[in-house]
Amino acid sequence: MKKILPFFLIFFLPFTVFCEEMTISEYISSAADDPRVKSGRELGSAFEKGGDTPVVKALEFRSETGNFDILEQSYALRLYFRGFGETKRSKELRENSKNILKAQSKLALSEVVFEKFNSVLTYIKNKKALSLLDSLKEILEDKKKVTEKMASLSEKTTDVDILEIEDKITDIEMQKTELESEIDSVILDVQAAGRNKVPAFDRERIISVREIKEFIDSLDPENADSKALDDLHRQKMLIAQSEIALEEAKDRDWLKYIALEFDTGNRNDRPSRGFSIGFAISIPGFKSNQNSILKKRLKSIGDDSDFYAEKRLVEAALNSDILMLKRKIRQYDIMTGKREKETESGILAKYSSLDGVNPLIILKLKERMVKQEIKAAELEADIYAIYIDLCRLTGVFEEESGKNSLYGTKAE
Repeated sequence: MKKILPFFLIFFLPFTVFCEEMTISEYISSAADDPRVKSGRELGSAFEKGGDTPVVKALEFRSETGNFDILEQSYALRLYFRGFGETKRSKELRENSKNILKAQSKLALSEVVFEKFNSVLTYIKNKKALSLLDSLKEILEDKKKVTEKMASLSEKTTDVDILEIEDKITDIEMQKTELESEIDSVILDVQAAGRNKVPAFDRERIISVREIKEFIDSLDPENADSKALDDLHRQKMLIAQSEIALEEAKDRDWLKYIALEFDTGNRNDRPSRGFSIGFAISIPGFKSNQNSILKKRLKSIGDDSDFYAEKRLVEAALNSDILMLKRKIRQYDIMTGKREKETESGILAKYSSLDGVNPLIILKLKERMVKQEIKAAELEADIYAIYIDLCRLTGVFEEESGKNSLYGTKAE
């Protein structure tokens, strides 16, 4: 028994590990480990560790030998200074650069969360679609058997009728192949994020269409925009101002250097050992960074224009999503309402209880009901896809709470 136990653990442990499941929340949380998000954090850490810019730009040591005589040696230590205010402006630029990285990191996280939510929806949608297609295929196979029997008894039913049903079954198999391929892609991504875990997305309750409708009704399009996008633009403008101020400060390097000198040589047979101090001053008007400053101002104006152009596109996309979502919800309500009425009327049960009813009529009713379910599922999937895009555009995914956007209770 002791010899068998290790073998049992070796053989079955991998299967136990492989069968561990990953919830939607865990999968969305893995967005923080995406390279696009991590690189932003690492750059931010690098800025945190960066020191202040010193007032002294360079320290230079000089040595001169007079008349090639080692006894006539002079030494000098020069301290070169930055422009007036350059240290302060450099610090401002570093702080603004650090803040812009935070804004970019939020936007990157939003995009990754959006991609992962789309993967979740793809998995749930395709799983439901596969189930409905299997039901439809089963009905068509029954329909084919009935049609084959009828073809052997009547000339009105031909092989062409059977071939048409077979074509429909083939189309279903083709659709299933595409859906399964998309599911496999999601599973691979989940395994990469969760160390060979498998998704348990279809077991969790996600937000209902009714709750999405409530979200839309409470949404104010004029105030619903990405805060990180606005913050990114604000930081870009601050960086542009800091860069211009830095260039102007560099132009104010009036005190070029201060030199401390020590001379050990003799001059005119008189000892000249001693210390001296010197300095150099840059005369204003002979040097200017105006061209560089002008380029930076032009770039700032261009960035400002690009931001407002992008913001208008985002606003247009947001309004388009709202209108499309409302239309899809109305279509979904029409479709589900129709299904409910037909279910309440009991038309299928009515025909099923009658004796001598053509079995094809019952199968056609079943086929019609499944096709209605498929149509409703497609509309539902469209609604979720637009809802997730709205969450991205309104900046929901930029916050920690955004990972629960797909839950009706906002929690698992």
